[in-house]
Amino acid sequence: MSAALPHNRPVAEIMRARRSGRFVALWTLAVFATAAAFILYLALRSRAVELGYKLGRARARQSQLRETRRVLQVEAVAYRNPERVEALAKGVLQLEEAPPQRIFVVGAPIEATEKPTPKAAAPSASASASAMAPVPAATINDDVTLGIPSAPGGGVP
Repeated sequence: MSAALPHNRPVAEIMRARRSGRFVALWTLAVFATAAAFILYLALRSRAVELGYKLGRARARQSQLRETRRVLQVEAVAYRNPERVEALAKGVLQLEEAPPQRIFVVGAPIEATEKPTPKAAAPSASASASAMAPVPAATINDDVTLGIPSAPGGGVP
C-alpha cells in the first residue's frame, strides 16, 4: 500500500499535509475576510462621519435662514405701518400730500376741476344754456380737462 502512494509517505502523513493545507487555506481566507470586513467598516464609518458634518452644516444653514426669515417678517410689518410710510415719504423722499383737486377715485366718473369764470357782461340766453350743459367725462389722457400740467416729454409729473 505504501508503494502506491506518491513519494512513499505513510497515509497519516499525507492526511496531515492535506489537513494542514486546508487549514492554511481556511486561515488565509479568514484573515482576508476579516481584513475586508474591517476595511468596509472603516469606509462606512468615514461616510457616516462625513454625513454627520454635512448634516451639521445643513442645520446651521437652516437656522440662519430661519433667523433671516424672522428679521424679514419684522421688517415687512414695519414697512406696512402707515406712519412709517408717511414719515419716509415726507422725510427721505420729500413728498407732500396731494391737493384735493389732484386726487381721483378709481372707477368714479371724473368731473371737471376748473370752474367757468363769470363774464363781466350779462350773459345771453345761449351763453347761459351752454354754461348749464353737462361737462363731458374726461379721459385719463385729457390732461387739460383734468387740470394736470403736462410735463416735458409728455409724461405725468
